[in-house]
Amino acid sequence: MTSLVTTLDAAARRNPWVVWLTGCLVYFLAVLHRSSLGVAGPDAVARLGISSAQLGAFVMVQLAIYAAMQVPAGLAIDRLGPRRVLLVATLIMGTAQVTFAFATSYPVALGARALLGLGDSAVYLSCLRLAAEWFPRRRYAVLTMFSGLFGMAGNLAATVPLVWALGEFGWTRTFLVTGATSLVYAVLLLRPAVAAPYKSAAAHEAEVADREEVQPRRGWGGVLDDVRASWRGTALGKGTQVGFWTHQATMASGTVLAMVWGFPFLTEGLGYTPDRAAAMLSLFVIGTLGFSFLVGPLAGRRPGWRMPLAIVICLLGLLALTSLAVWPGEGPPTWAVTLAFLVLSAGGPASQVGFHLARDYNPPHRISTATGLVNIGGFAAAMVGAVVFGVILDTLSHHGTPVLADYRWALGSLVLISTFSTCAMLLSLLGLRRLALGRIAAGQDVALPVVAHWWDGTTARPRRRRRPSSRAPQDDPE
Repeated sequence: MTSLVTTLDAAARRNPWVVWLTGCLVYFLAVLHRSSLGVAGPDAVARLGISSAQLGAFVMVQLAIYAAMQVPAGLAIDRLGPRRVLLVATLIMGTAQVTFAFATSYPVALGARALLGLGDSAVYLSCLRLAAEWFPRRRYAVLTMFSGLFGMAGNLAATVPLVWALGEFGWTRTFLVTGATSLVYAVLLLRPAVAAPYKSAAAHEAEVADREEVQPRRGWGGVLDDVRASWRGTALGKGTQVGFWTHQATMASGTVLAMVWGFPFLTEGLGYTPDRAAAMLSLFVIGTLGFSFLVGPLAGRRPGWRMPLAIVICLLGLLALTSLAVWPGEGPPTWAVTLAFLVLSAGGPASQVGFHLARDYNPPHRISTATGLVNIGGFAAAMVGAVVFGVILDTLSHHGTPVLADYRWALGSLVLISTFSTCAMLLSLLGLRRLALGRIAAGQDVALPVVAHWWDGTTARPRRRRRPSSRAPQDDPE
């Protein structure tokens, strides 16, 4: 019997689906912990005796640490492996939630949320690394989508089920159980890992990608070298930079509205009731789910459609933001707000295109570092947008209750941020395309085949049709 159990355990640890699902369940717990304060806010105000501004600081501190830790988390995954990093992250998040369960003062609770942001920062990157190492490249886009869906499931679990648990069991027992769940789950990650099938095969890819550059030092002393090399790009192009701006342009503004300012805009600016505003915000979850099943499979099967999809979604999102900001009279009608929120919800799925670029344009030993750099783009802009939005409201309303006119100016700041990000994305993409066209004309390999158009500012054409490098998805031109 012992031999049978050992055999089954070894077989499970070699199964790519088991490995990936184990990581995704950590991400489910991470988003559950991250989103739990959304419905526990009134309980936190009563328990800790804090103001609304102090309650908002919980979210801001958590996101700030999350964004700041993306590059260190990526570096740790590249060096230590995703399983070890997931183990540490799960223990940190469980400890943070248990501490939050017993917190009776604001500083302790704030420290617990900061610790939660620290653990949360490495989870999604680890899931993407597992998908890259355990599955062939053609499945990466779809697995990225499904990894995100596990996070959405955690977000849903932090709504009605968590409200019921808080009402039934109270603050301490609810957060104690969620935190203890992570601590117990960490036992699954203690099992020794086996070799990932696409990790060893990736050695040849690294050699191809880096044949024109010096390999970075592999010790911790080479941390800055890895970060610079990931941002600078390989001989195939600066895909990380394009991914950074794509991630920022697609998801930042929608994140600001979904996590911080959407509810106040609807209630104070447009006069919605709280229930009606909550129902409107639920469109972000519904829309994100629907667009995930559209963008993910298309990006996986048609790599050449990735950037066109991201550009279209960026431009539509910019139009939606502008309509909310400048709609005359008493503000946009319900149908216009509904349509705008649905369009903005597409930004989350579209932002995953940035991760695809990090995967395609970086050697395997730098994928997580590059993915972390890309992930900073959207969250950094969301942090800036949320702060600027609040400063504008405080300035115009003189710290009173903001009115619709104040919200219009604040939304205008998001329009400016989105415009800047979209322009940066387009310029960096044009640079990447020009490099690819030059390499094709010289008879060299490229990550993705490219066909010259008038917007490339060149008439270069390939001398002959080239087979993409072994690192590249083979599909339509981008």
